[in-house]
Amino acid sequence: MNKIAWFIKDYLSRHKHPVDAVLHIIGVPQVFFGIYQLIKGEWRWGIFNFCFGYFLQWVGHRFFEKNEVGEVILIKKIFGRK
Repeated sequence: MNKIAWFIKDYLSRHKHPVDAVLHIIGVPQVFFGIYQLIKGEWRWGIFNFCFGYFLQWVGHRFFEKNEVGEVILIKKIFGRK
């Protein structure tokens, strides 16, 4: 299975709850907008949007999906922990 197909299959398997989907629809663009604001030098709003967008995604995983966010899984994989 190629990497893109694996990523999509893994992503869909970890994002099934409708509330988590809504939180991701809001949170993911907010994170990217926060990064854009940081690049433009709008530090306070950039940090706020980045953190709050990520927080929304974390809430979806923690309370609705009952699994870890992808970045935590990646870090554990890099350091050989599961």
